[in-house]
Amino acid sequence: MSESSTADSADDAMWEGFKPDAARAIRARQGFEEAVARTLDAPFDPSTHGGVVKAVEELTASVPAA
Repeated sequence: MSESSTADSADDAMWEGFKPDAARAIRARQGFEEAVARTLDAPFDPSTHGGVVKAVEELTASVPAA
């Protein structure tokens, strides 16, 4: 195995290990954006505010992993 092939294999393995964390962070960002949009659609409806809080918590939890 050449030196370049070894480096490519290591990069592939690192990328494969990173994918679940990246996917979680992407989903958390999308969830946050959707929660904020719901709140902006009904700013005087306090029932929408909890969704933003939960979305921020998930976003915060997912970022260190990614």
